[in-house]
Amino acid sequence: MRWFAGTSESRSVTRPTGARTLWDGSDPLWLVGDWPADEVRVVSRGGMRMAVLGVCGATDAELEVGLAVARGGALRHLTGWAGSYHVVLRTGLRTVVLGDLAGVRQVFHAEPADGVVYASHALPLADLTRAGLDTEAFAARLACPDVPELVAGRSMFVGVGRLEPGHALDVAHGVARVRLYEQHRSPLDFPGAADALGRALNDAVGRRVAGSKRPGADLSGGRDSAVLALLGARSVSMAKSRDLLAVTWAEPCAPGDPESAADIVARSARLRHLVIPGGVDHLPYTGLEDVLGGAVMPDEPGFSLIGMARTTRTLNAIRDAGIDMHITGYGGDAVLGTPLAYLADLAMDRRRMTTARHARTWARNLGMSGHELASTANRVARTTFSQALDQLAEVFAGSGRVAPGPAAAIAWCTAAPTAVWTTPDMRRRLAVSLRRLAGESVVSAGSVVAADPAVHGRPGDRAAWVAVRRAAERQRACQQLAERIGVRVQAPYLDTAVVRAGLSLPAWARDRDDGPRALLTAAVQGLLPRHTLGEVHRADYTEAERRGLRLNARVLRDLFADPLLAELGVLDPVEVRHTLDRAIGGPNLGKGEPAARPDLPLGALADIVSAELWLRGVWEGRVMRWDATPSSAPGIRMAAVA
Repeated sequence: MRWFAGTSESRSVTRPTGARTLWDGSDPLWLVGDWPADEVRVVSRGGMRMAVLGVCGATDAELEVGLAVARGGALRHLTGWAGSYHVVLRTGLRTVVLGDLAGVRQVFHAEPADGVVYASHALPLADLTRAGLDTEAFAARLACPDVPELVAGRSMFVGVGRLEPGHALDVAHGVARVRLYEQHRSPLDFPGAADALGRALNDAVGRRVAGSKRPGADLSGGRDSAVLALLGARSVSMAKSRDLLAVTWAEPCAPGDPESAADIVARSARLRHLVIPGGVDHLPYTGLEDVLGGAVMPDEPGFSLIGMARTTRTLNAIRDAGIDMHITGYGGDAVLGTPLAYLADLAMDRRRMTTARHARTWARNLGMSGHELASTANRVARTTFSQALDQLAEVFAGSGRVAPGPAAAIAWCTAAPTAVWTTPDMRRRLAVSLRRLAGESVVSAGSVVAADPAVHGRPGDRAAWVAVRRAAERQRACQQLAERIGVRVQAPYLDTAVVRAGLSLPAWARDRDDGPRALLTAAVQGLLPRHTLGEVHRADYTEAERRGLRLNARVLRDLFADPLLAELGVLDPVEVRHTLDRAIGGPNLGKGEPAARPDLPLGALADIVSAELWLRGVWEGRVMRWDATPSSAPGIRMAAVA
């Protein structure tokens, strides 16, 4: 895996093993791993230097302008180019480091014996400083992901800080400060947001394809991936290739995708189709022994490790097809979707008739009462974010159980299904942290989520930003795993410019009566002929997950016979094992319980399995290391810190 790191005024920190120096002096910048030449761009002017690291669509002239503008402190300008990248700006004795707005490109920092050290990944810094696992932060991410404020500025390791999206790390004279660069801007109306989104997507896809010899794109059959594939095909005439390879996974338990994708391919002369057949060996939860045996772990357990068999098969096929830049539609749901909590936003504006009408529409789709949804929205509208945190603290102080059903999604924040498996002691600790957060006067809804507190004071808008953050975490981990196979996977929907455009529209305004993904459809009018999208389809993979659970029951039971999650005091292994038995059928079921429960939270099970796999990988030392010399590599374990 590739990463970068740098220091300020530190004599104790040595250059990482195998690193090359991008610039030296008292504040050096190092690159580790195999960096493609087009992902390392350095611009200098006078005493200023700027490194743009990652996939960036800016021209050389645009980078020169960016450096000149940055001289005056306009950092936001450096984040608006197409692509996914970091920026490291060096001015005299001062260094400024920026990631992106979604959180795919993160920045971590620590303070060793002297000075400051920063890096694009947390694990090398944890290795350098011998940091222990922050168990409460780990538990909060697992049981309460709807409240990222609980872990604001914290990584999974004690003493390793994490830069929040929308902020910059400013380092000078061995002292680190955090600066906000993403300021409030007025929301756009629907036509304005559609125009901004169309330009951002066209730029994001077009510039990636233009710099690629053999571009590829996921094509599941859904609208999000279809738009990107068709935009890519439209751009290949300006690229070095003659077509774009659309890649579709053929899941036996969800057979609709290849047919729908093939229809989309047939509508474009510049799309070619690669169908990757899946089988029993690629079902979820298959091949966990391989994950336990060799994979280098990402910074955090964001990516669903239960699907490693399918992911590895897909990435190998992409690599073997010669694709040098692969585009995925991941993140589209977060940036373009409409969280159900937006009903509370309408109620906050006292738009009673509109709230009731939207509630009835959702109720028909969900098979429930429109009155129940509207009543929930009105109740949530009468609460503040701080009150919601206090209410959530009461949930954690008790059983951690939240009433199931779609109405639970209309909330400022809620406990994840995994909370019911958390140990009573950990729930009490999280309850204390939630109450403390609720009592802090500086807390405002979304303040550290979106770096834009003036806009995100509503449950629906806040839910949209939280969804983007969670999608970015998963995409980041997926990219780290793809790098190990030698594939560059990009998610244009999570580019900063696309996120800004997609979320410039209030959550309630993204839901319209003229069909799904109305904002996306409006955004690509004029870029894509309407007939090329046509009817799109995305298969349901729930049955594949259920089947994978049943077929891999033995491995899963072995995994949770003596889990590290229990040793750290995070989860109750008895509760987890009982849930597994209910999910796959087993000997520990109570009298009268069905052999297998179809209503169990499959996503929650996937999260705890992935968390356990990640912990074991970190404990066994399968991580990115600062010091990767042979004498240091075997057997290093990171101690847990309560």
